[in-house]
Amino acid sequence: MTRLKVGIAGCGLVTQVEHLPNLINLPKLFEVVAIADPSATVREALSARHGLRAFVSATEMMAAGLDAIVIATPDSYHADLAVAALERGLHVFSEKPLAYNTADIARIIAARDKAGRVMQVGYMKRFDPAYLMLCDLLHTVDGPLRAVTVDVLDSGSDPFVAHHDMVVGTDVPKALIEEGAARRAAQVKVALGTDADPLVTRGFSGPYSSSLVHDLNVVQGLLDAAGAKMGKPVGAAFIAGNSGGYLSAKLDPTDGLVTMTWMATPRLAYYCERISMVFDDRNFELRFPSPYLNHHLTELIERRANGLALEEIRHRPSYAEPFVEELKAWHAAIVDGAPVVNTAEQAATDMGLFATFAKLALAK
Repeated sequence: MTRLKVGIAGCGLVTQVEHLPNLINLPKLFEVVAIADPSATVREALSARHGLRAFVSATEMMAAGLDAIVIATPDSYHADLAVAALERGLHVFSEKPLAYNTADIARIIAARDKAGRVMQVGYMKRFDPAYLMLCDLLHTVDGPLRAVTVDVLDSGSDPFVAHHDMVVGTDVPKALIEEGAARRAAQVKVALGTDADPLVTRGFSGPYSSSLVHDLNVVQGLLDAAGAKMGKPVGAAFIAGNSGGYLSAKLDPTDGLVTMTWMATPRLAYYCERISMVFDDRNFELRFPSPYLNHHLTELIERRANGLALEEIRHRPSYAEPFVEELKAWHAAIVDGAPVVNTAEQAATDMGLFATFAKLALAK
C-alpha cells in the first residue's frame, strides 16, 4: 500500500484535535513529515512532541518533499495555498470553506485540472455513517418531501476539547492577523459584489461559511438522495453579526421548504445540531454530537405511521469516525483513483448559494 508523505499547513484547533492525530494513527496510509504555523510556540511544541520538521510558512513547507498537503489555515488563505500546492504537483485536502467566493474556487479547479491532482474539501459529515444510512433510506421513500429543517445551537469547542493537551499560540505577529482580516473582507466583497456592512461580512464569513456550510452541504446530499433540490431563496438574516445566521428556500420539485438556523451560545456548554426531513407519512432526524467528540454516534431516528400509532426506529449503523473516514477516502482517491467525495465543484455550489442568501439579507 502506497504511503503518502503529508505536510499540514496551520496547526490550530482542528489540526491538533483531528487532522494531526488522525493522520498519525493511519501509518499504513500516511507519513506526516512536516507542519507549518506562524506561531513559534505552536510549531516548536508540536515538532518536539511528534518529531516533525517545522516551518514558518506553508509555501516553504511545500518544498519539503511532500506528496500531499492538508490546509487548515485561516479561511482567507485556503484558495491561494491550494493553488500553490497544486501547481507544485501536490494533492490537496483543504478545510472548509474552500474559499469565500466562486472566482477563487474556479482558480483552484483550473489548477487541479492542469496538475491532474486530487483536490478534496473537508466536509466530514458526508462520511458520517448515519448520514450515509439516511441517504440509503431516502431512496426507498415514495412520497413527496415536505420540509427540511436544520437548527444548531453551538457553544463553541471549549467544553469538548478542554481535555486535550492543546498548544495555544499567542505569538502570531499582529501584522499577520491584520493581513488575514483584510484578506477576508476583500474576498467577501468579491463574493457579494459590494462593500458589505461589517456585520454582514462577519455573518457571511462566520455563521454561513464557517458553520452552516457543513449543514448546507449535507442537506444538498440528502436532497439528491430524495430526488429534490433547493429552489428559490425565501429569506435570510444574520443575528448580531457573527452570533447567528438564518436562511430559507423553496424545495423543488415539491411545494416544500428548507430552513436553516445556526446560533452561537458561548455561555451555554451545550451543542445541538439537528436535521429533520418531513414526508407525509414519515420523518427522519439526524442529531449530530459536537464534531470534536470522536466516535460519538450521530443519532438517526426514523418515525413512521402505523394507523394511529407511531413507530420509532433508532438506527445505529457504525461507530466509524467521519474525520478519519474522510482521510481514508482522500488516500483512496489519490492512490486507487477512487471518486473524490467533496469536490471543489460542490464547494462552489455551496458558496454560490451562500452569496445569494447573503445578498438577500443585505437587501432587507
